This record gives sequence, C-alpha cells and structure tokens, in this order.
Amino acid sequence: MRLFNVLKIIPVFTLLAISIVFTGNLWGQDQEEVFSVAPRYPKAGDQVTLSYDASQTPLKNRDSLTAVVYTYADFQWNVKDLKLERTEENKWQGQLKLEPGIALINCVFYAKDTLDRGGANTYSWMINNAPGSYSGWGIMRNPNINEDFPQQLDSLSFIEDSVTLMWLNNEMRDNPSSRSHIFYSGLRLLQRTNTEDQTGRIKEELNYILSFPALDLKQQYDVQRSLELITGNETYVDSVENALLSKYPNGVLARDRAIKQLFREADPDERVKAYNAFVNQFPEEKFEGITTTTEELYYDKLFRSIAYTYILENKDYGFVFDNLTNASYTNLVDYAWHLVSIPYTNESMSLDSLQVFADRIFPEIESREHEVPKAYRGKLSPNQWKAMALKAAASEYLTYAKILNEQQDYKREAYYLNKIAALLKYENTEYNALYTQQLVRQDKMDEAVSFIAACLRHNNTSPEMLQVLKDEYLKSGKELSDFKDYVAGLKTGAENQKEKEALLTELIKKPIEDFSLESSYGGMVNLKDQLGKIVVIDMWATWCAPCKKAMPGMKMVVDHYADDANVKFYFLDTQEYVKDYKTKTAAFIEEKEYPFEVLYDAVNPENGKPEMVYTKYAKAFQFSGIPQKMIIDQNGYLRWRSTGYEGSPSALADEIKTIVEYLKAESKS
Repeated sequence: MRLFNVLKIIPVFTLLAISIVFTGNLWGQDQEEVFSVAPRYPKAGDQVTLSYDASQTPLKNRDSLTAVVYTYADFQWNVKDLKLERTEENKWQGQLKLEPGIALINCVFYAKDTLDRGGANTYSWMINNAPGSYSGWGIMRNPNINEDFPQQLDSLSFIEDSVTLMWLNNEMRDNPSSRSHIFYSGLRLLQRTNTEDQTGRIKEELNYILSFPALDLKQQYDVQRSLELITGNETYVDSVENALLSKYPNGVLARDRAIKQLFREADPDERVKAYNAFVNQFPEEKFEGITTTTEELYYDKLFRSIAYTYILENKDYGFVFDNLTNASYTNLVDYAWHLVSIPYTNESMSLDSLQVFADRIFPEIESREHEVPKAYRGKLSPNQWKAMALKAAASEYLTYAKILNEQQDYKREAYYLNKIAALLKYENTEYNALYTQQLVRQDKMDEAVSFIAACLRHNNTSPEMLQVLKDEYLKSGKELSDFKDYVAGLKTGAENQKEKEALLTELIKKPIEDFSLESSYGGMVNLKDQLGKIVVIDMWATWCAPCKKAMPGMKMVVDHYADDANVKFYFLDTQEYVKDYKTKTAAFIEEKEYPFEVLYDAVNPENGKPEMVYTKYAKAFQFSGIPQKMIIDQNGYLRWRSTGYEGSPSALADEIKTIVEYLKAESKS
C-alpha cells in the first residue's frame, strides 16, 4: 500500500539492493560485530541483551561505559539510561526490557565527554513486523522533520526526503493502520518534495483522518499542525478547527485556545479564577503525553504572571505555595531566583523569612530532578535530565547553602555544597569560600590549604580564603615577606598567562573629559589634577548587588597599592535614587571597613539625578551599566574599561594589577 494512497504521493520505491535485514540488523554483518541485540528477532515484552564492542570505536580502552537507549514504541520515543558491564570477551553488555508497541531501538554509547553515535550506520535495531519500525527508521534520520526525535544523529546517517518517503511507503505497505500516526510527517515531506501547490492533497488527507471515530491527543495535534501547511484557505482551516472543537471540546485545540485566552486576561483576580477553571477542564495528567507549541510559548509565562501579579497586587504568596506541585521545573527555579536569591543578594528580606521560602521551594525543586518533565520526556534520559536540572538550579542551591551557613545549619549546608560540587567547585569563588569555611570548621587545615591552592590555580579565591592560607603559611614557620611570591607561584600556568595576554589586547587609548566631584574624604577631586598618576575609577551604587560583590576584589587591589602614591583609586557613587544616599553610602563603607575614597556623582541637569559623570562617560565610550571599571594612564588617557563583575575577587584584583603594571612599565620605556 502506498503512503496516503488517496494522495498518491509517490510510487513505492524498489528496495535498495544492499545488505539490510529488515527483521533485525539494519546495516549488515560488519556493523553487527560492533552492536547487536539478542535475541536477534526480539518482540515486545522480551528481556534483551544489547552488546557493544568498543575495540574499533572512539571508546576503545575505556574503563567504564554507559549507554542511552532510545526506543520507538506506539509511535512515541522513550529514553532510558542503560548500565553496561564488561564481559569476558571484552565487550560491553546491558539488559533492556522492551515495552509494549516497541518498533525500533537506537543506542548512543558514552565515556565521560566522548560519545559514539554509530556514524553513518547508527546503532539501531528494527523489531520484526512491528508497526512504526520503518517509519521511525526513516523519520529518525531525516534532519528536516525529525525534531520529535530525542537526539541528533551523526550527519553521516542523514537521508534525503525521497528516501524517508520510501520508508514511509514501506510502513504503509506492511502496516496500513500506521497511516493515522504518520500522516503529518508524510504531508510535510509531500510539501517539501513537490514544487506545485499541495493544498488539495493535504485537504483530502485531513478529511480522511477526521473521518475516524476518535482521535487521540497526538493525532488531534497532528491535524492542527497539518493545517499550518495550508496557506490562503482560511475558510477550510476554520471549518477543521471548528470540527475539532465540536468533537473534542476538552481536547488539544480547545486547551491551546484556553491558554491563549488566559494569557490575554488583564484582570489579576479574573485570571486566577479562570486558571482554576482551566485546571478543572483540562487536568494536567490527561495531557502528560502531549506538548504543543502554544503551551511552550505561553503556559510557563502565564503561570509566572499569575504568581507574581498575585504577590504584587495582594501582597500574598498563597498562589505560589498553594500551586508548587503544579509549577513547572523552570518556574520553580524562577521562584528560587526571584523570591530567595534576589532578596538575599539585595538584603531586602530577613534571613528567617528567606529560609521559610527556601525550605518550601527547594525540596520541590529537588524532587523534580527524578522526574523528567513532559517537555523533555522522550528526548532526555533520566540521568540526562537530572544533570540538566541540576545545572539550571546550581546557583540557586548555592544561595540556599549561603543562607544555611548564616543560620549555622552546617549539616544541610554541607549537603547542598556536595550536591553542586561537580558544577561549581574551583570555578565559583562563593562556593569555594563556603567550602573553605566548612573545612576550617572541621579542622581539616591541610585539606583547606590544598583546596585554596587549587582555587588559586583557577584564580577563584576570596580575601578570607587568602587569609586562611596566610595563617597556615605563617604557622609552618615561613616568612611573611615570602607570602606574595608563594601566592604568585600558585597562580603561574599557561591558562593564567593566556588570560593576561588576552586582557592586554583590550587596551585602548582615548582622551577622557575632566570631572570635579565631591569626595567622602572632604573637598573636591579633579581628574586633571591626577596627571602623572594612574587612576582607577569604579562606578557603583548602593543598590547594585554586583557592584558590592566586586568590592572585596577591589579591596585586595587597593591594599596592594596602598603605599604607592602614583596609583589612585576612586569609587564613584552614581545613579543613587534616595535623598540620603550619601549617609547610606558612608554607612556601608564603614560597616565593611573598606579603605575607599568615594566620589559622589554630580547632578544631571536634564533629570535632576546624581549621574552626570556616568552619563557623560557612558555616551563618550558607549557603555551601559554598573559596576564600571575605568583605568586612566599617567597622561590622562582612558586605557581600559570593563562592565560587570565575573564573580572572582582574586581574578578582578589581578585584572586591575595587570593593567596598572603594564602602564607603569610603558611609562618607563
């Protein structure tokens, strides 16, 4: 039988005269020596053994391997992690239970960061006479229509549209009932492989599908997607959509339209009422197997909008906490960021309140790591999802660990530090600082020294970590005068040298306009009076969390040049929006014991805000945002500028020192 016999898409292709065993091995004996399935002709319900000989693959001589198995069953993809064990024959094997409706197996083998997808042949196995085996094999390898396939194959295995149509024809020949499951893929290929208008054929096929007594949710959605292939036929499209809405009032299209209507509802109270009605009409469990484009575009945004609007309008977090189990993983992480991390960083909420929020949000986040959400179901294995989920939430877990540290809940802090260690250890200074504190509390000083030394090689250390290192250095009987050289020696390496060289490529030479600003030390500071000195300017504000996070690093470099009268540091307080900001600024500097000379930005006559110098420089040098670092040489030229803060105090201090020392050497040459 031809694919979509009514449409007469193409004639059935003559099967290619190549070594393909359609009831088992897809590619012939050579590939089967690398990958095989036993029994050779498995069926649904069987416990099969997957074998992989890595000796002639990129994964040869590895101590351990894992596999991700993609199975195609009932025209849906499923993804599993497979544990592999080495056999006496030096092959790798794993056991797999085949689910009902199984049609096709595809494997990818892994060893750390290296994977083997099987090249042109793939590591795939068809199930004898199973509906979906031919169509799954054809669609999987077609990059134009395989977006539902959960992983990208090697490009060598890709096939052209005409070859995919051959496989769909073979599917229809042996399993005519497959038509209602593959029609959307066929219609897309029909349109791609023909230059003339295919609207008539698409209509005929949709009319045939709509004549079925009942369509499942995926078939309903495939009808919706097929309508998108038609242009300029609004009347027909409307008629089909009305038919879907009439026959399936609680179906996929009805749900999509309800989501859009909810999204457009402006009244917060009405939106909450409408959402509750929506959940009752379209229970989430019914739609676990289908994710539409409308849902992807609007549903998470809608949910967040309801939650945050409810908070703003009613000062009530009830919707958030009453609906935690209904929130997507993405929204849960967003809650952690907005309701915990941001107020923690901004110091706008008490620690006790933050911990109440965190203690409710984070257990729910953590529980979801073990459940692949439907948007990724059939695309990611459980282990792949867990890794992805942990990466998405790592910075929020770090905030939680910081809160637990301040609350002296060290046991739980240690648990979360361990949880995110593989992602943040050595690479994140805040993580490193907490972990160092943990080692010091446990009196593991040798381990703490080794850890700090390793962090220095990554240039991710805090002043407190360096103090621990210094204390232990002096306890060992070494001289204080040698400590700087000791630290510098730990930082040596190709990577650090490469970073310095890259930093010097950012040097510029531009004239910079003078300023005259009030100083926290009293009197006025004029930039032109600093000729002959290197001037470092740090633009910041008391409301700017990254600005304040960068200050420990700036203190390190200020302390370094404390006895050098030819290097001046000014902390230009700008864009403040409260009347008593000078008092607030002074209190902050005093509380932190920063040896900083603060300059107060002048008032911009255009808007009456203290941002005159910032605005002038932002326009002249085309930047936006703070913290903003600027270094001016002895001749009054702007030589380097940087926006933002990367997170490492030691790296920031080294950046400033690298530029300053270069300018010093340049003036002497």
